[in-house]
Amino acid sequence: MIFKKSAGILATAAMISITAVASPAYAGESLSGTGASYTQSLQTECSQSYTDHKVTYVSSGKGSTTGRREYLQGVNDFGGSDIVYKKSETLPKNFTYVPLLGGPVAISFNLPGVTRVNIDAKTISDIYTGKITKWNDPAIKAMNKSVNLPSTTITPVYRSDGSGTSANFTNYLSQVVSKSVWTSADAFNTAAKGIIGVASSGNSGVAATIKNTEGSIGYVDLADANKSALAIAFLKNASGQFLKPSIANSRAMISGSSMKPTGEVVFDYNKKIRGAYNLSLVSYALAPTKRGTAKADAVREYITYFVRDCAPAKAANVGYVALSGAMQATALKLAAKID
Repeated sequence: MIFKKSAGILATAAMISITAVASPAYAGESLSGTGASYTQSLQTECSQSYTDHKVTYVSSGKGSTTGRREYLQGVNDFGGSDIVYKKSETLPKNFTYVPLLGGPVAISFNLPGVTRVNIDAKTISDIYTGKITKWNDPAIKAMNKSVNLPSTTITPVYRSDGSGTSANFTNYLSQVVSKSVWTSADAFNTAAKGIIGVASSGNSGVAATIKNTEGSIGYVDLADANKSALAIAFLKNASGQFLKPSIANSRAMISGSSMKPTGEVVFDYNKKIRGAYNLSLVSYALAPTKRGTAKADAVREYITYFVRDCAPAKAANVGYVALSGAMQATALKLAAKID
């Protein structure tokens, strides 16, 4: 009898031990996120290395516009967008932005035999509005005197879907070239009059089109540009330097910009910062507050892991800038509001 009683106690203790190890009450949730294709490469890295919950992030055929809309409609557990909601848009109830990462927007091109091209915002603007149509145009030659530029026709490539990358890129052109010519727009072909070129879906789609189209040029996140082994232009910054985008010079631009308490980073693309790659952006998660659900808790845990652990460890390897210092601290405070 003593033996049987002891065995029962041991079995009960074992069950208690197993229950304790089985972890938080909300572990094991399945989370879905949709939106910005800019962050896809790091979302893939982080969701695969995260084991507390199953996270699926889908950007194919989505983009920031869809991410914001689907989050508002309750389609996803969290959204992804490279821009915040516009004043004209309906805002979701009880939500917070969490800045996730930053990085450069690369100007990639396909010009066989040419490995380096210097370019500036005015020239990019003229290419997309049909004023410059050949690679040996005098405006391009003036910035590339030692380069034998061919007379190849330029094929501009842009995003067909509603895109935060497009919104940031057109905001850059608006600030640096002219607000009378360009407006910041998710839909690139509405940002200026007379836009020409080939439209492709997602950053990966733009990268694929550039890779397969001789004479093409387009804007794409650095991760997809590197993944597709694209040539990348040296872009003139506000200090007059021609810089190829890198983690270091994009970080210089981001850290030299201001972040609001709400998490929104405000970029002044005309700000003179030596060694900074001005055409940079910050991407955000859209996440719930005041829901008090297992899903919301799981979203908080994943987003916190992304900002605090995964991005600092993995971002630079795939072409992104991890938030640090005061920006990371603000992001983590905002993540803590998710519930």
